[in-house]
Amino acid sequence: MTHTAFAPGKLILMGEHAVVYGHPALAIAVDRGMTVTLRDRPGPTGIDQDWVNDSRLDAALGTVLPAEGVGVTVHSDLPIGRGMGSSAALAVALARASISREGKVETREEVNTRAFAVERIFHGNPSGIDHTVSMLGGAVQYRREDSGPVFDCIDLPPLPIVVIDSGAAGNTAELVEGVASRRPNVDAYLTQMGTLLTDTLPALRGGDLDAIGQAWHENHWLLKAIGVSTPTLDRIVRIATDAGAAGAKLAGAGGGGVVIALAEDPSAVISAAKRGGWDAFEVESTPRYQ
Repeated sequence: MTHTAFAPGKLILMGEHAVVYGHPALAIAVDRGMTVTLRDRPGPTGIDQDWVNDSRLDAALGTVLPAEGVGVTVHSDLPIGRGMGSSAALAVALARASISREGKVETREEVNTRAFAVERIFHGNPSGIDHTVSMLGGAVQYRREDSGPVFDCIDLPPLPIVVIDSGAAGNTAELVEGVASRRPNVDAYLTQMGTLLTDTLPALRGGDLDAIGQAWHENHWLLKAIGVSTPTLDRIVRIATDAGAAGAKLAGAGGGGVVIALAEDPSAVISAAKRGGWDAFEVESTPRYQ
């Protein structure tokens, strides 16, 4: 018998890095993600295919599956290690498939518990935003408070977003530590990021592409100011805007990863990116799970 589950990846639209210091961040679940299939088989539990060479995978499987008797197949249409929540999508899909395999009723609480356990294997002490967005779907605003993380579901209209893969992975832990080492000199920029998201929420809710695009330009400049952009990411942003995007910014920790562009004509931005040698594709936000 097999048990299959899908979970979406995510994009941070605004607020990355600032969220570490109590400011809000806004993320959306996207229509690309991870599909996990579990099947009964003899022998040790493990991945049935040559997938990703990551020593943490066995430990991750062990958080939700028995040590023996399960073969695992993983299919992904997310770029791995690019800040699109691939490990979180894997965690949520694995949680859902394992619950189904055990014949239990899936609840949000159980998915959260299992997915967070998997995420801790990959990231040690994750914020929780990635697997929460993957689990909830739609758009989620996240803020760290003294009492714990606060998640608010936000209603957004469909936005024409193009993702451009820089072809390089950034090291999130190193980038976060780098920002911390530059404080308090960068604190004003971090505060501006939080204020910018709050000020842009009405435009996001209303689908005002010009206003959102201008905010993304400013957000990218702030991320550059705190030291997490790269010449390649800056170049991709310029190419996207030259191709007609209303705005573009790096999305995620930086140092590599992806750029997101807001474009009424996604095909023009995708073509410009591919001429520059980068993979690019359009994404849509997923509906919120009930």
